[in-house]
Amino acid sequence: MRSLLLPLALVVLCKPLAAQLTAGGVPPGGTVLQTNINLALSVPNTTDSASLELDCDDFLDAWAVLHRDMPEVDGTNWAALHFVDDDIEVCVDLLSGFSQRPKYHLFGEPLDCGANFSWQPVGQLYLGDYGGFVMTGPFAIDNQYIAYRRNGQVGWIKLSFELDQSTISLHVPELLPLCPITVGIDEQPGAGGFTLFPNPGNGREIHVMAETPLEQIEVFDATGRTLARYAGTARTIPAPVSPGTYLVRATQADGQRSTLRWVQQ
Repeated sequence: MRSLLLPLALVVLCKPLAAQLTAGGVPPGGTVLQTNINLALSVPNTTDSASLELDCDDFLDAWAVLHRDMPEVDGTNWAALHFVDDDIEVCVDLLSGFSQRPKYHLFGEPLDCGANFSWQPVGQLYLGDYGGFVMTGPFAIDNQYIAYRRNGQVGWIKLSFELDQSTISLHVPELLPLCPITVGIDEQPGAGGFTLFPNPGNGREIHVMAETPLEQIEVFDATGRTLARYAGTARTIPAPVSPGTYLVRATQADGQRSTLRWVQQ
């Protein structure tokens, strides 16, 4: 009886677990969007904002908002995200208070939503504040991540803010959008062919080697969006900065095309 149970136990224990998305992580086929939002206010009673694209459909889905209050002595400075789509859920706290607050994750932490947090639809999500009669904070976050999702697909938004200085600021450098994990351009090595190295890469350059003359080289993200075009004579092209899966398409002098998948680690 023992000889039958032992193999079964080994099978159960060795069963692979599904990988959980982490803060800053990119799933296979996903691509990080460089938002490069930098808001700063030094004048009281002013507000600034910038739009966020969260699902690759070319329509804005959220706003990053920064507000500096007046009077400066006891006015409340705050940073927030305003979500346009009502089907987007964010990992926020369940504690009663003046407003919901997101759960912040450090780079590499699993994007779970437990303890006093849960996935909830939100409209105006206050990230932090400083001043006023009631401070619910935080007033400073440095390069941390909040998680959001739609229909079970999870993304993240990387952000920093500082609300207690003479110039308050809100930075959103990049985010992982809720784009389909499919590509609009299929990988097609082609007859003439070309090669890319290193692949996967983790540097700033992609080296291109081709057996026949090339007319053009194009780089696409995981959604099929064109990121860059280069002359076919280029044999070294800049690598995308963000980790993810990309497609590089080479057009030969006779019009034939070859497409290869390239991964930035």
